Amino acid sequence: MTKPAPAATTWEQRVRAHLRQHLPERCNVGPDKTRRARLQQRFSQPDGSITSVSVALPYDWSEAQEHDLIQRLRVIGKYLAQGEDLKTAANLANNASSHAAYNWPAIATAFQRHKQEHGAGITATTWERKYAPVVQAMLKLLQGQRAPSNGANLLEQAVRQWELGSRSRQIAAQNGAAFLRYAVERHEVSARTWSPPQSLTTVVGRRAPTREQYALGDSQVIRLVEALEASTSDEARRWAFAVQLCAVYGLRPTELFHLRFRGDVLWCLYAKKSGGGTTKPRQLLAAPVMDADGTRMEWLLEKRLRAGEPLPEVAEPKMAGDRMGRFLRRQGIWQQLCGEAEHLGEELVPYSLRHRYSATCHRNNLPPKYIAEAMGHSLETHLRRYARFVNQGEAAAAFADAFGEKGAGKSSASVESCAKVL
Repeated sequence: MTKPAPAATTWEQRVRAHLRQHLPERCNVGPDKTRRARLQQRFSQPDGSITSVSVALPYDWSEAQEHDLIQRLRVIGKYLAQGEDLKTAANLANNASSHAAYNWPAIATAFQRHKQEHGAGITATTWERKYAPVVQAMLKLLQGQRAPSNGANLLEQAVRQWELGSRSRQIAAQNGAAFLRYAVERHEVSARTWSPPQSLTTVVGRRAPTREQYALGDSQVIRLVEALEASTSDEARRWAFAVQLCAVYGLRPTELFHLRFRGDVLWCLYAKKSGGGTTKPRQLLAAPVMDADGTRMEWLLEKRLRAGEPLPEVAEPKMAGDRMGRFLRRQGIWQQLCGEAEHLGEELVPYSLRHRYSATCHRNNLPPKYIAEAMGHSLETHLRRYARFVNQGEAAAAFADAFGEKGAGKSSASVESCAKVL
């Protein structure tokens, strides 16, 4: 006895209802052996026989793909009505896939206006820096021949240009998801198909274990500066000046654009609130770069700043670190230094100039509290970040002094003194 076919589910009934509405009679749609959707059209021949033509549709036969299936059937039906045969109509529909039922560029324009004119009202700069890159990536994917068929896949593919697990990838994922939610809520885009994942954890991913960031040595800083100054490029010479300032004063790249003189004293007026506390304006204290003979490099940095020597051109000071990194990575000397850092299992970054300042100060036995103040962060943050530079020999000497033979004598005398008092 033949087993009866299972009854069609509600979503299958909806798909076939749209099929009857938009396609000719004797068309049917259902799953193939691999549970992929397939569209079939039957024809009556003059001799009374029945022939058929079928085409595969680029969707799973599942409720999650219902909306895309319906949209694809509508597009194929349009071409069939124009006189095309089924296979031609299906091929033409590949260039007008289901997402083409929505005017995504118009939705993106409306989303930008919504973000700038409602709620907190982001600036044009914030849109260009944080929203536009991911939204434009999504639009490009939607216009491709193998466009993603749902919101989760679209978002995952759009954020691939950012490093796995990075903060920039997290921001891109959040803003891309906001775009999809806006499309669903305001422009009647299918929530079933195009809503973003409820959790973005898998989209953002986890960053690979990071290597220790390298602290440049003085000879390496000198090689870097000399190579940049030898360039005929005005941009390279400007970055050479920036490198000198960061190395000698322990600056963050963004702080290059917050330097001011108060009388005869150079200050950094950069202020920022973060989890480690508030970065306050501070007087800059130099840790000079020394040559191989132990002679201070006379770079006359304060004199050059007073004379108005130009720094690199950066659209936004907060992006200076990224801009510095992109420039330096193109330089042969920086690539050499990267190799030297990698030989030690460490990573060379623009902050390696700031790390040089910390390492130098610790090597010269300055108290960590003073180094932290000079670098513009709390002692707690400093020790968490730079504990590796703390002079371990100093601690050993202090313990030997306290608990060695002389120290033991002091302790014994103290105990005897306490006993007499008691």
